[in-house]
Amino acid sequence: MTQAVRAPRRAAVPARPGPHRALNALRAVAAVLVVMYHLRQLLLVDPEQAGDGLLTTILYAVTGLGPAAVLVFFVLSGYWVGGSVFAAFRRERFRWATYATARLSRLWIVLVPALALTALLDHLGLSLLSGTSIYLGDPAYHHTVPVGDLAGRLGLDTALGNVAFLQTIVVPTYGTNASLWSLSYEAVFYAILPLALYAWRGRGGVPARLLNAALLLGLCALAGPSVLMYLPVWLMGAAVAWYRERIAGWLAARGRGFLAVARAGATAAVGVALWLTQASYSGRNVLLLAGTTTVLLVLLVRDLEWRGLPGGLLSTVSRYADSSYSLYAMHLPVAAMIAALLTPRAGNRWLPTPAHWLAYAALCALLILAGWLFAQATERHTDRVRKAADRLIQAAGRRGRG
Repeated sequence: MTQAVRAPRRAAVPARPGPHRALNALRAVAAVLVVMYHLRQLLLVDPEQAGDGLLTTILYAVTGLGPAAVLVFFVLSGYWVGGSVFAAFRRERFRWATYATARLSRLWIVLVPALALTALLDHLGLSLLSGTSIYLGDPAYHHTVPVGDLAGRLGLDTALGNVAFLQTIVVPTYGTNASLWSLSYEAVFYAILPLALYAWRGRGGVPARLLNAALLLGLCALAGPSVLMYLPVWLMGAAVAWYRERIAGWLAARGRGFLAVARAGATAAVGVALWLTQASYSGRNVLLLAGTTTVLLVLLVRDLEWRGLPGGLLSTVSRYADSSYSLYAMHLPVAAMIAALLTPRAGNRWLPTPAHWLAYAALCALLILAGWLFAQATERHTDRVRKAADRLIQAAGRRGRG
């Protein structure tokens, strides 16, 4: 299973690039959109009750993009993670142990503390705020937090299932942290690509290829259609990584004016596709958003060369990307607690007045800060944890050979 695969020479794909301001900024913005959506769902009345003023309509549209923004994550994940797989296969240096260590250290260093935080806040909520709509599982929140028996989602089996990335497949998402659904999807995608490559062109003869094909089919059967329907979205990003050198060369031959217009147009198209997907989460709109995001990704394979104030703003947003996964994984149980304290009943949610919008913006900023602080203790140490795990695996291998 761990034999190398010969990749076609034309698929010259380098390893994952270093810090990329534009793509990191896109990742950070997508994470913030998810937070804005969840907090608005929890604190403010539904759009149907908000009135039809132009400003209110715009604000509700912008703060409603969170579910669609997750698709942007999938495309970017395919580009970075899928690209690293292609690069390792091309160099005939792909190893499951190294790959699994890199992926699991990246995921678990945030996920496990996020689950612990969820357990703490949800148990406090059930003990002290049990009569609030949040902890009663009121369906008025449209599943932003789970409907029904919250205590039943806080068992050890559910926690371990989430650690194993089986949420929505075998177990529910843990407690109020419904955001964790996407992690199981990505974990499946991470495993599917190497298995498919080994089944297609792997060494070791027919038995090894059949074994990888059987594992691939078994994983697909376990994941089911609800997960696999998003695989093409992830693979769109991976496809860009496959042709990254060619794309970079093509972009280098284009003039700055052309690239500026093309990037602006692609960004506008992504915005429209986000809005359409938010308005109607259909398969057609999902593919439209994935396609426009892929086009923008192609145009951003070469980073933006902004300087001055625009470059400074881009760099600032880009740096927050190192906290975006932490923000995504921990914000919802915190937002649920805030909403239970400020709007105990779903019927008490705020009307969209200027004062309430300002309070909402302040709370969004507070959650973004909380995500950054959480990342200082977790996400920022990913490389250190990965290297330590690699050393342990290498030491175990040496002892085994001895």
